[in-house]
Amino acid sequence: MLLTALALVAAEPPAPPPRPMQVEVVRDAITDRVTASATLVDRGRTLVVACDADDYRGIRVSFSSGRWVALPSIVAGPRRLVYRFDEQPPRGAVWVPRDRGGRLVGRSRVANFLGDLIRSEQLVFRTRDIELRRFDLRFRIVGAQPAIAELLQACGEERLRRDLFGDS
Repeated sequence: MLLTALALVAAEPPAPPPRPMQVEVVRDAITDRVTASATLVDRGRTLVVACDADDYRGIRVSFSSGRWVALPSIVAGPRRLVYRFDEQPPRGAVWVPRDRGGRLVGRSRVANFLGDLIRSEQLVFRTRDIELRRFDLRFRIVGAQPAIAELLQACGEERLRRDLFGDS
């Protein structure tokens, strides 16, 4: 019985490759304001880069994990989320927790994150769930460079687009 279970685990196929990052641009029928998002889905988890002038200023980055993420505590304060692109050194930043994920805000933090995102093949987040157990989220990055360029253009973020991609 044990050997059968081990054989089934060993025979489990690898996770299917992620779809390339998809961009959706919507123009409001009344105000003509643009809402845009670039979404990467990998193993049921999502990484979203978006702009929505009605709700936020500038670009925001968020992820969902499928697990409830630990919220800040009064005693410990905000929780830093550690992330790493490819073989770069790990970085920590305070992300705003949201149920089963988090959101990164702040123009310079988002710009730095996007610069790494468009040049990388993998992103790993390390955080804790609501029972304070550490867990990692891995995203295989596919198609981020053209998707982010399209998103920034749709959102009117020309300066950030030039900073990340040059004058092209």
